[in-house]
Amino acid sequence: MSDYSVNASAESPAGSRPASPPSCYSPHTVEAIFAANTLIDPSTLRNIASGLVQTIKNREEIHHFVVLAFEDKIKWLESTIEGYTETYERAPDGYVRNTIYPDLKIPMGEGVYAEAYWVTPAHNGYVQAYRQEQGPLDTPYSLPIYAQAVYSSEPIEPLPAWFHQLLVGTPAVHANFAKAAHRLNDWGVTADIARYRKLDDDLSCINAELERLEAEAGAIRIAKTICKGRLELARAPKQLAHMECLATPFVRQCNEQLATCGGWKKSACGRAS
Repeated sequence: MSDYSVNASAESPAGSRPASPPSCYSPHTVEAIFAANTLIDPSTLRNIASGLVQTIKNREEIHHFVVLAFEDKIKWLESTIEGYTETYERAPDGYVRNTIYPDLKIPMGEGVYAEAYWVTPAHNGYVQAYRQEQGPLDTPYSLPIYAQAVYSSEPIEPLPAWFHQLLVGTPAVHANFAKAAHRLNDWGVTADIARYRKLDDDLSCINAELERLEAEAGAIRIAKTICKGRLELARAPKQLAHMECLATPFVRQCNEQLATCGGWKKSACGRAS
């Protein structure tokens, strides 16, 4: 018989302390206990049975939560499959079949392009587009569009002044102009009107920044000239003439020529002699 202690005589006297919750015993542990002990008292058997029951309950709870998690995952996968299998057989909300821009293509990478099948106008000269095989769960592509040429026997005329004024006019004027363009149902014209306005605003911001920088540069030039004049008035070059040897040979040569013309000589290292 094994030394494994299962004797009920070792229990504390009744009522000395409250009974502790049963320990959890796995089937392998119970099997090992039975294999190592041929005589097990009833009290210990009850404890072992309670521990085994507790293990079963714990595993049932874990199994229940695992089943719920898998059920949620299955529902999500089913909805995903439905979304991808049910491709757009009719136009999505706000989209139309792309017959306006037959050359509008969606870049797929490595020189491969796909047809923009469903399209809807967006902002700032772009449209959003879907491929034919895409479904409701896919993200639309954003593609730029432009005004298309209207071929005619009449010569092309430059934009008149009134048209340009409306393009870059006040926000209220431009808003009315954009609404009128939208009613043409020509997405390309509407896109290029919005694009021109944005480009003009960007250029105005850049020009304003350039003017600010030019004004700042002019102020720095004036301050630099004033600083130079102070150094000349202080005759700083004569006071630091011994440092001329640190200048490049070309600069030293020019200084020597200027000094000769001015009637005063310098030593080889630039010191006044």
